[in-house]
Amino acid sequence: MTTTHDLAELAHTLFEESGDALFLMDPESDRLLDLNPVALRLTGFSRAEALRLPATQLFRFESAGGMQRLRGAFHKTMVFHGQDGFLLRTKADAWVPVNLTVSRLHTAAATLGLIVARDDRERRQALTQARRVEAELRQVLSRSPAALWSAERAPGPDVTAGWQFRYVSPLLARLAGRPADHFDHPFRWAEAVHPADREGYRLGLRRLLTGADADAAAEYRVLAAGGAVRWVRDRLQVVRDPSGRPVRLDGCLVDVTDQREAEDALRHSEERFRALVEKSRDGIFLLDENAVVRYASPAVRSILGYEPGAFAGRDVFEVVRPADAGGVRAVLAGALARPGEDVPLTFRAAAADGAARVIEATGCNRLDDPSVRAVVVNYRDVTDRERAARDLARQHALLEGLFASVPDVVCYKDRDLRFLGGNPAFERLAGRPVAELVGRRSEEVFTAPWADRLRANQAAVLATGRTVRAKEWVTYPDGREVLLDVAVAPLRGEDGGPAGLIVTGRDVTDQNRLEEQLRQSQKMEAVGRLAGGIAHDFNNLLTVILGNLELVRTGAAGGEADDLLAATERAARQAAELTRQMLGFARRQPLRTVSLDLNAVAQEAVGLLRRTIDPRVVIRVESTPDLRPAAADPVQVQQVLMNLCLNARDAMPGGGTLTVETANAPDARPPEGGAPSADGYVRVSVSDTGVGMTEEVRAKVFEPFFTTKDVGQGTGLGLAVVYGVARAHGGWVECASSPGAGSRFDVYLPRGVTSDELAARTPDPAPARGRGEAVVVADDEPLVRGLARSALERQGYRVLLAADGAEAVEVFRREAAGVALVVLDASMPHMSGREAFAAIRAVRPGVPVLFASGHPVADVAPDPGTGFLHKPYTPSTLAAAVRDILDATPPPRG
Repeated sequence: MTTTHDLAELAHTLFEESGDALFLMDPESDRLLDLNPVALRLTGFSRAEALRLPATQLFRFESAGGMQRLRGAFHKTMVFHGQDGFLLRTKADAWVPVNLTVSRLHTAAATLGLIVARDDRERRQALTQARRVEAELRQVLSRSPAALWSAERAPGPDVTAGWQFRYVSPLLARLAGRPADHFDHPFRWAEAVHPADREGYRLGLRRLLTGADADAAAEYRVLAAGGAVRWVRDRLQVVRDPSGRPVRLDGCLVDVTDQREAEDALRHSEERFRALVEKSRDGIFLLDENAVVRYASPAVRSILGYEPGAFAGRDVFEVVRPADAGGVRAVLAGALARPGEDVPLTFRAAAADGAARVIEATGCNRLDDPSVRAVVVNYRDVTDRERAARDLARQHALLEGLFASVPDVVCYKDRDLRFLGGNPAFERLAGRPVAELVGRRSEEVFTAPWADRLRANQAAVLATGRTVRAKEWVTYPDGREVLLDVAVAPLRGEDGGPAGLIVTGRDVTDQNRLEEQLRQSQKMEAVGRLAGGIAHDFNNLLTVILGNLELVRTGAAGGEADDLLAATERAARQAAELTRQMLGFARRQPLRTVSLDLNAVAQEAVGLLRRTIDPRVVIRVESTPDLRPAAADPVQVQQVLMNLCLNARDAMPGGGTLTVETANAPDARPPEGGAPSADGYVRVSVSDTGVGMTEEVRAKVFEPFFTTKDVGQGTGLGLAVVYGVARAHGGWVECASSPGAGSRFDVYLPRGVTSDELAARTPDPAPARGRGEAVVVADDEPLVRGLARSALERQGYRVLLAADGAEAVEVFRREAAGVALVVLDASMPHMSGREAFAAIRAVRPGVPVLFASGHPVADVAPDPGTGFLHKPYTPSTLAAAVRDILDATPPPRG
C-alpha cells in the first residue's frame, strides 16, 4: 500500500523538529525569513525580535576572513559544510560557538539560503578537556626521570621504515644535547649514541622489529653535542598487529650515569678497602659471638706467623697466652654487651714459632650490622714498642738521676720566661723547691740587678736563637757569694725554633781564682823578661841623679847648679814613672772596667818594650786618630799587649817589623754565634814578620801550656791569658798566620763611653799653710820620714814620727786628742799600715788617715776621712794632700 505524504507538511515538520538551529534567509537581502524553535532557544530572541535582525549580524567568525566565506556560500550553488570557528549572537550579547552548514534552496518562487547552526559548546569543552589532559600527561611525562617516547609505523612491507614519533620526552633531547625537534623517528636517535656503541644499538633495534620478542633492554653511552658522555638504560616495547607486523614502538631511556659512577666508585672503594686490609701491617679478625675466627686478614702471617686461610674457624683464644686469657675474655664480654663501642685491650699472644708477642687490639661488636655481622678486632704487634717503652723508662730514670746529680745549676723555661723545672742545684740557688718555682719568672725568684740582666739575655736568645753566656756574681740564701758562668740557650721545638730556654750556671769561683793566679804568673814572667832592660834604664837614671847631686854638693857645679838640680828632678820623675808602670803591671787586682784609650795604652806598652827588644826589630805604632774608647781594665789590656809583643819579638830572632795597630770595629761580630755588643767594638792588633805558624799550631795556640819554645824559655800560658782576658771583657781574639808569612793577632774589646776631653792642666797653686796641726808620720824608711818632717814643718805643721805601724799606734794613743791627721805607709814591719789604720780608728773613729804607697790601697773603703798619696812624692804634693784631707774632714765635736 502506497502512502502519499504532503511534502510541504513534511518540510515544515522537519524544520520545526530539527535538533539543530535553522535559519532561513534571503541571500540577496540578508534578511531572515524564518527560524526554528531550537534557534530561538539558542539565541534567546523571540521570533519577532530575531526576524528584525539581518542574518549576518547574528554570526561572526573567530578569525579574519570567515564572514566573506559565509557570504560567498549564499551566491554559489555549492554547499558550505561543517565550518568551525563561527560564533552565534545571543540576546544577552553573548556569543555561542557553533558549527555552520550553509546551503542554497532552489524553489519555484525564489532561491533561499539555509544556515544550519549546531551548538559546539559541548564538543569544544570535551576537546579542551582532552587537550588539558594531554598537556598534563605531557607535563607528567616531561618530569619523569625517564625519557619516554612513542612512534608509529605507516603500513608497508619494510618493518624498519615509515616510523614517525608520536611523542618524545624533552629529556631525550636534553640527554643528547640537541634541539627538541631534532629527532623525528627512532632510527635518528642512533646519531646520539656513542660511536663505539652505535652499531650495537642499531642491530638491537632491528632484531626487535624483525624478531618475535615483545621488548628488549640495553645499556650504552650517549655522546652529547658538547662532547659529554652519559650512560643510559634503554628499554623498548613493540606493539604488533594481528599479522604480527610491528605498528607501534615505545621507548623508555633512563640516565644511569650517576648510578654507574656510584657503582664504579663503590667497586673501586671495595677494591681499595680490600687492598688496604690485605696490605695493611695491622691485622683484622672477624669473630662470631663465640670468639671463633670467621676471617683473618693476611697480616696474621707477618704478625703471628699463621696462614690466613688456616686460621679461619679456630678459637681466637688458641693464640692468647693463658695468663692473659681471663682478661681478654672479660674485655670481649664487655664488647658484646656494648654494640658499636670500641673496646681496647692489650695481651700477649703465642706466635706460630712459640715466641711471645705483645698485641694491642680494639674490639667492636658489629653483630647487628647486616653488612658485617661479626665482632671486628683490629690488632697490631707492639712488642718492639713495649720493649722500647721499657728501655725509655729505664733511660728516663737514668737521666732523672743524672739530672739530679749534676753539680751545675740547670733550669728550663717556656717562651713566656716562666720556670718549668730545675735540678737540686737550682733549688739550692733559689732557696725553694722546684714545685714552688714552676710558673714563676726570674724577677719573682731572684733580686735585681742580676734578674734584670738575666731577663734581657733570655729575651735576646728567644729573638735570635743564639746562646748567650755571661759571668755573674750571685749570693746564695746561706750568704755564700759564687761566680757563675751562666749560659742561656734555646730549647728547640718541633719546628726548629725556640720553644723555650735552658739556663745553666757553673760555679767558676775557684777557676776564676786560678785564672787570676795564672794571669799574675804571666805578669811576673813578663816582668822577669823585662827586668834586664828596666835595670839598665834605672841604672842610667840613678847615674844622672847621683852624679848631679855630687857636683852640687861639692860645689863643682858652679853656676850650673840650678840646671843640674832640674835635670836630677827630671831623672827622678822618670824613674818614678818607670817604677809605677812596673808596679801597676805586676800587681794583682780584680777586673776594673773603665773607658780606656787604646792608643795611650799601646804607646805605654811600646815604651816599656823598647828597652828589651833587639834593635834589629823595628817597632811601629799605627794609631787611629778618632779611636773610640774601649770598656776594659787598663792593667789587663797592657798585659795582653805585653804578651803579644814579646811573642812577636821571639818569633823574629833575626829581626823584622813589629806593628801595633788600633782601629774602630763597629761591624765586628763575635765568633760561634755569640750575641754582639750593642755599642760595637774596638780592635788592637799586633803583627810580626816572623816565622809564622802552621795550621796545626795555630789551632792550638790558645790552649794553656801549649808552646813551641824550648824548655825554660816559656810556660805556654801567654796566649791562653790573652784569650781569657779578651773573653772576660766580652770580646774575643782572632789569629791569622802561615809559615814564613808572620802572624797577626786581633783583639776585639767592647766599645766604652766617650767622655769630654780633659781641660788643659794648669799648675797646681801652692798649698795652703798649716795652722799648727799635729800630724803623725809613720814610715819604715828614715830618709822618707826625714823628708816628710821637713816638708810639713816648713808648712807650719807639728810632726810626730813613727818607724813602723806599732810605734804609730803608740804615738797616736799618747797624743790622740791633739792629732789632726795620720800619714801611714801601707807596707811596714811589725804592723802594716792597714792594721795600724784599724787600731787607730778603734781609738778615735773619725781621725783622718792618709795612706802613702807605691801600690793602691784596694782593701780600704774610701770615705771623707781617708786619702791616698802615691809614692814617690815631693814635699809640695805631700803638703797639698795633707791640706786637702784636713779641709775635707769636719772638725771633731766638743
